[in-house]
Amino acid sequence: MAFLFSPRARAFIDESLESYLLRIVSENFFDSYQQLSLAIREELHELDFEAHGAFPIELKRLNIYHAKHNSHFRMRALGLLESLLGLPPHELEKIALFRSNRVFIGSSVAVHRNGIDIPLSFIRYANEDDVESVPVCPECLKDEPYIRQVWHLKPYAACAKHECELIHHCPECKAPLNYIKNESIGYCSCGFELSKAAVISAKQPDLMLARSIIGGDVTSTNPLLHEVSATHRLAALLWYQKRYCKSKEASFSDAVEYFDNWPENFYQELDQLTQGAELRLIKLFNHTAFRFIYGELILHSRCLYPEDKDPHFIYAALMRYLQRLVELHPKSKKPNVADTLVTVAETAVLLSTTQEQVYRLHQDGILTSAFRQKMKQRIDPHVGVFYLRQVIEYKSSFGSDRQGMYLSAW
Repeated sequence: MAFLFSPRARAFIDESLESYLLRIVSENFFDSYQQLSLAIREELHELDFEAHGAFPIELKRLNIYHAKHNSHFRMRALGLLESLLGLPPHELEKIALFRSNRVFIGSSVAVHRNGIDIPLSFIRYANEDDVESVPVCPECLKDEPYIRQVWHLKPYAACAKHECELIHHCPECKAPLNYIKNESIGYCSCGFELSKAAVISAKQPDLMLARSIIGGDVTSTNPLLHEVSATHRLAALLWYQKRYCKSKEASFSDAVEYFDNWPENFYQELDQLTQGAELRLIKLFNHTAFRFIYGELILHSRCLYPEDKDPHFIYAALMRYLQRLVELHPKSKKPNVADTLVTVAETAVLLSTTQEQVYRLHQDGILTSAFRQKMKQRIDPHVGVFYLRQVIEYKSSFGSDRQGMYLSAW
């Protein structure tokens, strides 16, 4: 039997979990989310003592990815809440954000929702202690008063449906909008009704990104917009942000123009680094780390890990460039840029495999170190030891269709 009244409108597929809980607060005539959560915890205490403590008292810590140690108690608590509300099983899980086992660009952690992995750094209000606005579209609130999950995404700056900018501040009191902090979907803390706010037409790049960020645009030739996977599109945006946006407020709309000229502009940039490499040398090329010339180019090209069956388009473009670099700089008496040294970590990325597999390849004599190693001493994974030429030629020997097929003879 239901302990609480569930909202007349079921959870929308694009609604945030926090938004739906606020609608439950309103439907059951509680003054705040805290009152609701304490009532739920009291009821859960009788049903499942272990899970009741996992149900957060504060709205800002509600979502599953906020769980500090283990999320399975939080999952159980949500499942019990579904029964208290008389909802079908997994109704709340569908709109929750989970921790993902994937990482973006080396070490950026991710959250997961509806088959899409999202960089945690892209989630507005991901760090519950930061004061950050969660913008809204007044026209969407006028249609249906609930918070869309995409409004939590930092690259999402315009409403794709109404073609207007999202508003970040209250038109009346100028305070940052934050429905989680204010515990109000349709009103600012000053009492202003957000659905009555005037809207401004969105800029075209923002609009293009908003339309494509989740659904994609199969008619576009821009790989950022055309890429089939929403996860890959978000990975490309994070790669662009890390490489080109030094300020905290990244202009994601500039990424649309950048990828319009992909990969030519990327190759031109790398060509400039290659041409100026000799002027920067302190030692010969065969004693110089690849990252000394190109920075974290290789490590950041692994946009996603574990990888999908099809490589990310940024990774594929870099592999083509490095293969051409080795072809244009054949081995000679005088070392050249293709003889620079890559680390174990970089080699693992180039071969689409694990660092452990790279160590096996070295033990089997397939990859040889540029320096003599001490007996029984493991190679530092972040020190350049393998020649770029050797790694690229080894990868090419497997053909272009084989990803990560590097097993030891054992």
